[in-house]
This record gives sequence, structure tokens and C-alpha cells, in this order.
Amino acid sequence: MDLRNQEEDAERETPTDAGRCQTCQLTASVAVAMATTVLVTGLLLCLVLFVTWTAAPEVDQTSKASGKELMERLQQCQKEHHDLDVMLYTVTQDSRCSLCPDDWLWWRRRCYFFSVGLQENRRWTESAEFCQQHNGSLAVIEDPAEMEFIQGVMKKFPQFPFLWVGLTDVEQEGQWLWWDGTDIQHYMPVMVEWDADHRDCADLRGGGSLFAASCESYGPWACKRDS
Repeated sequence: MDLRNQEEDAERETPTDAGRCQTCQLTASVAVAMATTVLVTGLLLCLVLFVTWTAAPEVDQTSKASGKELMERLQQCQKEHHDLDVMLYTVTQDSRCSLCPDDWLWWRRRCYFFSVGLQENRRWTESAEFCQQHNGSLAVIEDPAEMEFIQGVMKKFPQFPFLWVGLTDVEQEGQWLWWDGTDIQHYMPVMVEWDADHRDCADLRGGGSLFAASCESYGPWACKRDS
């Protein structure tokens, strides 16, 4: 990833382009939410209609007519699902409507960047600067589900020795704060191991463990930003 080229591209982007991009991203988000809700609701409705129709006793012309009506509604429901699938696919395949930048992963309305294979290892401060340049921060892990997501990505890259995250006690020794200024215990009951005066930055390792390390050490990192 060439930061210089990204900066030049950003300079060439007009306010109109930026507005279209924001609108497109908002449209994609809304489309995903709407499609998910409608698809789930519609599938349940189709199931109810289908069960009702197949279970209905055809004892007279009235029940036959009722069964025919239910079948027509079922077919209409299936058609609407197909149309939603096409709409959702079209929106998500448009590069202008990508919820996250290239090389970023989308998860729970957030975008994540994992540097392994994309950037050279950096020190903690340099990693934090990279994230800020991309409108984000080093990852602040807010709940067990997010921890599990990040751990899952780490397992795909066995070469992860550790992963810089947005946790440090550089301002006051022993007082570990996340990048957003909250105490380490604010989101989850976690602790930083190997704490020492010369280890002011935290890295994440397997099993969801956090270790104090020298901020001058080089390693991969994870950024986080809104989608």
C-alpha cells in the first residue's frame, strides 16, 4: 500500500466526489440493513404461507380458491426476495459503495486494517500514526465478540508474533488506558501482563492475552474506524 499515492488521490478528490461516496456508503448500509430485515421477515412469512397452504384440506371450491391465493402470494414473496437479492448484490459490488477502504475488513459497522502482508512492521507510535492518517485509531477492543473477531483474523496469519492495539500507560505508569481515554477495565475485565517501567505499550497475543512491551519494538498492528 503506497501512502503517497493515497494522499495524492485524496487531494484529487473533489467535494462532489466525497459527497457521492458518503451518500453511496450510506445507501449501501441502509440496503444491507433493509435487505437483511426484509429477507428474514419474508422467509418467515413464506414458510407460514407454505405450511398453511400444504396443510389446508381441499374439501370444496372455497378451500381450493384459498389454496390458489396462498400459492400466488408465496410466488410473489419469492419474487420479492429475488429482487432484493439482486439489489443487494448490485449495491455491494459497486466499488464506490464499498463500506470500507481497500484492504480493510468490515465487521459490525466498523472497518479493520491488519498490517500483516500489507505493511512493514512498525513501532507502536508509528502504527498509531498510520491509523490516524486513515481516519481511525489502533484497535480499541470493546467486548468479547470483538476480541474473538480479531483473534480469528490473527489465527489466519501464523506469523503474528503479536499485534499492536490501542492500549498504553505512557501518560502514567501502571494506569493502562485505551486509545479513547477509557480505563482498561471499562469494556472488559482484562489485565496487562509483564508490566514494567520501560514497557508502556500493549500488544495482543493468542488467547486474548495482553502484554506490556517496549513501544520501540517493531510489529504488526490493527486499526479500527467507522464504516
